[in-house]
Amino acid sequence: MPERCRSGFFQEKIKFGKRPNVDRINPDVWLNLHIENTRATISFDTSGGSLHRRGYRRESVEAPMQETLAAAMVALSGWKGEKPLYDPMCGSGTLLCEALMKTCRIPAGFLKKNFGFCFLPDFNKGLWESIKKKADEKISPLPPELIAGSDIERMAVKAAKTNCRILPGGEMIKICRTDFKDISNLENSVIMCNPPYGIRLKKEEDLGEFYKNFGDFLKQRCKGSQAYIYFGNREMLKKIGLKPAWKKPIRNAGLDGRVAKYELY
Repeated sequence: MPERCRSGFFQEKIKFGKRPNVDRINPDVWLNLHIENTRATISFDTSGGSLHRRGYRRESVEAPMQETLAAAMVALSGWKGEKPLYDPMCGSGTLLCEALMKTCRIPAGFLKKNFGFCFLPDFNKGLWESIKKKADEKISPLPPELIAGSDIERMAVKAAKTNCRILPGGEMIKICRTDFKDISNLENSVIMCNPPYGIRLKKEEDLGEFYKNFGDFLKQRCKGSQAYIYFGNREMLKKIGLKPAWKKPIRNAGLDGRVAKYELY
């Protein structure tokens, strides 16, 4: 142990009568060490862990959508609550939660209990509580029937309901178990989803056929709507049978995916 560390260790033990105890999973202060070739960089994490973890995902499904990807999709769509938003393959409800946070002005860190800067020596608790209170006061109620979703998997529906209800107004989001093929119509709406690209899809079902069927559903039952689809597998852009109004690249967990917008007439 270096002399400086050894001295601090013994001072801590003498002052408090016990050795320092650090929670390895959830410490008060995070120190990050990055080593590249012969150079090392130590940084102090004032966030207190990754900020993409909003805190609403209490239950999950296989291959869940990353929160920041969902937030990016909502932002790219330009949706501001002027039309109902529906996710026909909602999984654990990530897109629904991010849409709720966007339209109701819920701060991204609303559920986060502690940030790293709260443990800095010059942290002003009163000032922070005042700033947080002003941001939280801007949260607005969710209008009825503005956000809804569904999924074919029972466990996904259960997870989505649990996660949405963690957020203010989340109990207003209607979520049911159904196959998108059984939805009669989604006209004059904003459709937003992250379809399976191999991981959650049943092995006996052909991926290309799945996307073709989904494209037919959009064409035949979603007139007057706009659809924003994330393609983790870019090859499926050719299978859906629709011409996108635009495509934008978004990387997610190593996947070089695309978000595509479709105007449905």
